[in-house]
Amino acid sequence: MPQLPAKPERELDDKVEDLAQRIVQVVNTASPEQRQDLREYAMELLRDGTEATEAPVAPPRTANANAAATNPLGIGLLLGVLALPALLLFPPVGLVLLGIAMVLGVWGVLATLLRR
Repeated sequence: MPQLPAKPERELDDKVEDLAQRIVQVVNTASPEQRQDLREYAMELLRDGTEATEAPVAPPRTANANAAATNPLGIGLLLGVLALPALLLFPPVGLVLLGIAMVLGVWGVLATLLRR
């Protein structure tokens, strides 16, 4: 059995129903050509007026900020750490990982120095 809403909620429901009925009456008094536009306009106003406030939009990121976020130095450090145990378990893979880590590390250092 559905639970009946509490009194304050029921009062709000009644108000919303009354307002909706008033909108229906206004839309129905318009000409048939205008009714669809009025319905869409009423829905748009309702949507715009009831949307929760959104978080402020962040300023667009610049090329420098994007480049700093994708610096290869971090990946190089991670691969360097992963290469050390790989050197013990399977030396050819460890050497390749270490070589890639060194290239990325040099690339990251150079990119950082040249950006400043």
